[in-house]
Amino acid sequence: MIKHISFDFWLTLFRPNPLFRTKRAAFIKNCFHPESSVTDIVQCISAQDKIFDNKNQEEDTKIPAVEMFRTVLEKLNILSDDLQRDATTLINRSNQLFLEYPPEPLNDHVPSILEKLVSMGITLSIGSNTGFVEGETLRIFLQQKGLFNYFSFCIFSDEIKSSKPSARFFNAILNQSQQPKQQILHIGDNPVADAMGAAQFGFQYLLIANQDYSFDDIGAKL
Repeated sequence: MIKHISFDFWLTLFRPNPLFRTKRAAFIKNCFHPESSVTDIVQCISAQDKIFDNKNQEEDTKIPAVEMFRTVLEKLNILSDDLQRDATTLINRSNQLFLEYPPEPLNDHVPSILEKLVSMGITLSIGSNTGFVEGETLRIFLQQKGLFNYFSFCIFSDEIKSSKPSARFFNAILNQSQQPKQQILHIGDNPVADAMGAAQFGFQYLLIANQDYSFDDIGAKL
């Protein structure tokens, strides 16, 4: 019997707001005056995000967002006498924009799914790799949306310096859940980071392949 469910954040509970990515790219262009277009900047950030994500998963680490933004500025050929300062400015503004243009639930079922699971006595958590937006900002978002209290705890890769699919990441979930491995279900969209990582560690898992998933999909695993 499942007694605890850990959810990945992106494309399992929430989807990105495209306006956030556009506004962030426009800020980079206006603030640092690069030659690139807003579209080029969006594509640059997306490409670097994938590179860093792969590195984090392969090496079981989490590269700080400020270092990620510094790399983006370098890739955009932005000349500066202090890239670290500019990257810090960028991350602060990026976090503000994220909260101004927040993610939306992956589908209309998400709030009711969380409410029903909690009403059944199942404890919930978030276990998620992070990228340019890190755990502190994601927590603020959850609080602003009135969703934070559904979760007993959150494990974010930047806070524990470990990324899925590593056993170290899933062990952090295990320790805080205080449940046996076989009674923990991890739900995510990534076949490697979520499904393979959870299975190899000994958790149950549910791979979300359809953004219209409902409680019935989860119910089949309970």
